[in-house]
Amino acid sequence: MSTENSKKVDILKNKNRSNLKMTTLTMAQISVCTALLCVLSPLAIPLPIPVPFTLQVFAVILIALVLKPLHALIAQVLYTLLGVVGLPVFSGGKSGFGVILSPTGGFILGFILASFFVSLLKGKIGGKYALLRYILTSVLVGIPCIYIPGIAMYMIYVQTDLLSAIVTLTSVFILIDIAKCVLASLIALPVNKALEKIR
Repeated sequence: MSTENSKKVDILKNKNRSNLKMTTLTMAQISVCTALLCVLSPLAIPLPIPVPFTLQVFAVILIALVLKPLHALIAQVLYTLLGVVGLPVFSGGKSGFGVILSPTGGFILGFILASFFVSLLKGKIGGKYALLRYILTSVLVGIPCIYIPGIAMYMIYVQTDLLSAIVTLTSVFILIDIAKCVLASLIALPVNKALEKIR
């Protein structure tokens, strides 16, 4: 075998090892993010309204800002499937398909949408205005993706009008959820910089 052919073989081998490493790293990242959702989502503080205070929005946005769109979507779908099959990972430690069909089940569907679209639209990892991009994308894309399905399903189940549903479900949470988006963005920025070195 010529020296040139040997070099080509070595390059292919190194490329295959690199692809395997990336695949393994990606699977590990998805697993960790799914586990993070499973740990943070059940933590809930009951409130006088149908929706409790949780850390789900924070976890969903953080994962969307750290993972690529498809990977963020996979992590969120895996988390949802774990809850559907019986693991107590939904808000308040609930589980089962009935949770998705409840008045607040639309928020779970919204989390899936937000995980994909925030990740898709967040832009480059680095850059001068990365933090601003993260925050704006999280607030202007993530929150509507979460709230719209949540409000729609609540209206269907409770048989209420749009204004009443918006007031009930958002008046208490909107500023808190914006703060969660800012916090997730602040954490995602250094995490992405660290991950970029091993990607």
